[in-house]
Amino acid sequence: MSDTIELVRFRLQQGKTSADWLKANEKINVFMEAQPGFRFRSVSETGDGEWWDLVYWESLEAAEAAGEKFGAEMMPVCAPLVATDSVTISRSKAHVMQKG
Repeated sequence: MSDTIELVRFRLQQGKTSADWLKANEKINVFMEAQPGFRFRSVSETGDGEWWDLVYWESLEAAEAAGEKFGAEMMPVCAPLVATDSVTISRSKAHVMQKG
């Protein structure tokens, strides 16, 4: 097994704010921390309003299992805020990880 990086890119729905999304992340963070294989999560916003949710998992299997649970448990939190047609999810094997 090797660490897996998951990148979720999306935009917020019209009229929703960064503050709205960051408040919702309080619940998402609790969910993520409880998932087996979770290592680290970072949420950032680009200058043109795209969001990047970057998550490190201990394995692809852990990422996939959490993804299935996320849909069932966290969609009520995300659906009112995220433009669903903007969501892309990609996963990759981490080859080099370095702490600064």
